[in-house]
Amino acid sequence: MKVKGNFFLFLTCFVVATAYISGCSSYRSHLVKMGDLFIETIPSSWVYLSDITAKQEGDELVISGKVSRRNTSFSGAGHVDVAVVSPGGLVIDTANVPYTPKILPKTPGARKHRASCFEARLRCIPPEWTVIRIAYHGKAASDDPMLDHEDNIALPEDHDHGG
Repeated sequence: MKVKGNFFLFLTCFVVATAYISGCSSYRSHLVKMGDLFIETIPSSWVYLSDITAKQEGDELVISGKVSRRNTSFSGAGHVDVAVVSPGGLVIDTANVPYTPKILPKTPGARKHRASCFEARLRCIPPEWTVIRIAYHGKAASDDPMLDHEDNIALPEDHDHGG
């Protein structure tokens, strides 16, 4: 009987540890295929990016989605950074776009908070297998500009502007 109890305890600990490790790995970037493009969301501990779509409208690439706060303990002020990266690693275009409403809504007493929406319109026609990287960029202080065009955190670390 004691062997069965120890085995059950070991099995339970193993399952809990596996679930914990799997949950922690979900904060890595997420790459999703959408038509001939890939959408990569850069995770944030403050917000959740969801319902991301990318579609070509003439010579414009329209990228839209939702931003929801993960908890109520932060201001919710910021913007969304977008980078369009070719399969070869060349940065085709970038954008810093606001979301509406500007302060992420709080839903008192709810586990999930209402979302804000964003839309980026870029003048480009990306080639097949292009990766569209999207990241939340929080506003650090009230005197910082809302859209800091010099610092786009959606850019890959080893990006190439073609120069």
